[in-house]
Amino acid sequence: MSNDFIITLLCLALCIFIGIYSFKRHFAKHEKLKPRMVPWIIISLGSIATAFMLFVHLVNIIGIETGRN
Repeated sequence: MSNDFIITLLCLALCIFIGIYSFKRHFAKHEKLKPRMVPWIIISLGSIATAFMLFVHLVNIIGIETGRN
């Protein structure tokens, strides 16, 4: 396995973890009157979009062509 494959796989796992964590934090109960200062749903959506791009990159590393011919 090449270093690119391992780094991409680790970054993909990290993005998935951050996406799930921030999605869970966004929908957690909030009983304070003050608004949340961290926009958790934006972080979650950005992380999921990055994970999708990393997945496509991982498929390209394996050898499957995903672009135009």
